[in-house]
Amino acid sequence: MARYVNIQNYSRSGTIGISHIVFNQIAEIATNSIEGAEVSSPRKRLFSLKEPIKCSIRNGLVSVDINVNIKKTANVSDVALAIQNKVGDTLRSMTELIPFNITVQVSGVK
Repeated sequence: MARYVNIQNYSRSGTIGISHIVFNQIAEIATNSIEGAEVSSPRKRLFSLKEPIKCSIRNGLVSVDINVNIKKTANVSDVALAIQNKVGDTLRSMTELIPFNITVQVSGVK
């Protein structure tokens, strides 16, 4: 069952409902657009499924956890900061919600 976030006064024209899956997809596309970074593939184990991106929305504020693989020639700090900025800007422009916590975890090196 899909969960939705209803955004009141979207673009000052009305209300819009956005699925939580869409927030994950927006964050994934924004992350993959950063040179030197790639969203890690989901880990599927017998009793747990760990998704590489997890978004939660409470009171109009977004919290995003992203697991990425970094190129071994890339500066981890610069790439992580670029991911945070890009994901924050993209979510803000596409959904009009203000992200308040974007966590980047390096899962591996490519």
